[in-house]
Amino acid sequence: MSPILVAVDAVLAALPAAAFLLVKVVHLLATRRPGMSRGAVGPWVEGAVACLSVAVIAFALGSLSGFDSRPVRPCIAERAERFGPQSDRTPDGDMKVTSRVFPVSRACAFPDGVEVELVPVWINPLQVIAPAGVVACGVRAVRAGSSSRSSRTAGQRA
Repeated sequence: MSPILVAVDAVLAALPAAAFLLVKVVHLLATRRPGMSRGAVGPWVEGAVACLSVAVIAFALGSLSGFDSRPVRPCIAERAERFGPQSDRTPDGDMKVTSRVFPVSRACAFPDGVEVELVPVWINPLQVIAPAGVVACGVRAVRAGSSSRSSRTAGQRA
């Protein structure tokens, strides 16, 4: 897949997620309440959507790491930043750039054996933790829904 298409997909997926998180932050600052809904299930669903939004934004940031019209340019810049300005003297044709979707990786292998990873180190752990938060919030939402439903039916019987 073309790097430009991956970048466009990542940005288009991240925009609604970023908008949701921005609305949540503004709501939190304005009302001092983390949840917008007042029901038993709503806050847990909001938490699951927030975790999913964080995962999508992390994936988008990881996919856009090292994005450039010339794929070797970010590799050379990162190598120069890590190993000093004289270390970037390498021909572009000898470098190999590999990309993976999961775990997100964009690695540059230089002919002298040096490898540089362009994706920040915190992206992949966040992509594992955030879906776990989605599952945990989903389980809590189901529990909250079933307990509120059972308490309503118990009140009707009495």
